[in-house]
Amino acid sequence: MKRKPARKKIRSIVNRSQKKKIARVLVAGLFFTVSLVFLFSYSFHNYLNQNFASALSATSYSISDDNIPTVSYIVTENISANPVIVKKISFLIFDKQNQKVSIYNVPTHIKFEIPGRFGNEEFSKMFALGAMNSENALVSGTDLINRSIFKLFGFKVDRFLLADSSQEAFFDKLWKEGGSINIFNLKSVSNFQNTLQTNLSLREFNNLLSLINSLPQDRIIDSTNTPKNFNDTSAFDENIKDETYESYVAQEKKNIAILNGTNFNGLATFGSRVVKNIGGRVVAVNNSEKFYEKSIIVAQDPNSKTVAFLSRVFKIPTIIQKEEARSFNENEIDRSDVTVIFGFDTSGDLY
Repeated sequence: MKRKPARKKIRSIVNRSQKKKIARVLVAGLFFTVSLVFLFSYSFHNYLNQNFASALSATSYSISDDNIPTVSYIVTENISANPVIVKKISFLIFDKQNQKVSIYNVPTHIKFEIPGRFGNEEFSKMFALGAMNSENALVSGTDLINRSIFKLFGFKVDRFLLADSSQEAFFDKLWKEGGSINIFNLKSVSNFQNTLQTNLSLREFNNLLSLINSLPQDRIIDSTNTPKNFNDTSAFDENIKDETYESYVAQEKKNIAILNGTNFNGLATFGSRVVKNIGGRVVAVNNSEKFYEKSIIVAQDPNSKTVAFLSRVFKIPTIIQKEEARSFNENEIDRSDVTVIFGFDTSGDLY
């Protein structure tokens, strides 16, 4: 009778020992699973944030965080040809706030005034013109196309996708119908190599396609308001202002002055158009009191989103505090929260 409690005690000790072993195994398994998930997530995150295909350039600015990102979609007859001839150009504006995608098809056989004092030329031949005497024809050709789109629309060009005509049907369908992208078929997009160039990261690309995929077809619009020349942009400008009235530039409500610090006519007028099209408040458009070699932004708050936008879009890295600009002798600085002064270094991109 006295031995039974002893056997129970032995069983109890064995059970506790087994339970500890099982607990240790479970903890180790859980730790291994969590580590595996973390490593997979980290690798997938890095994979999504790399540039797919052969990216021409990289930027720290992510359009995934932008409410109105844009993409220039350029189709060439043969991306490996010399010279490269452009077949089709579309300017895509992704309006996340209003749940809408606008596709503006740029006429390629109408002559436009090209930035950089190249004269007038058709968009179809612009790529070859920009690529002349360049060490990297694709970089220079795409850059001139994007600068021309920027000047024609008066609206930022965030990213580009340059495709060979052999990929045209594939991307036409993606831009209009969207699609689901995962880690398995992302690799197929990455393998276009010689038929695709872009500065979109996989994460940005997937983000745009997810937006398209979430919209009904009537919210993906082939717009008819594409400007046909630089003197007739009112239809597009009025349309885009309806989409940008709640942009972060509009929400900050900064009083912005635009000054032309060069002897090239029209820089300040164009700059004011860009600011108004993003929803900004322009309080002065004028010539500066003197010429400026380098463009400058003078701001009450240099860290504002408005200043960051102006610096990025106009490619002006020099930003100074308002209190440090007393020697500039520009009256608009005193009356404005932000003053943009275009110098000769910027005129080639805008003029």
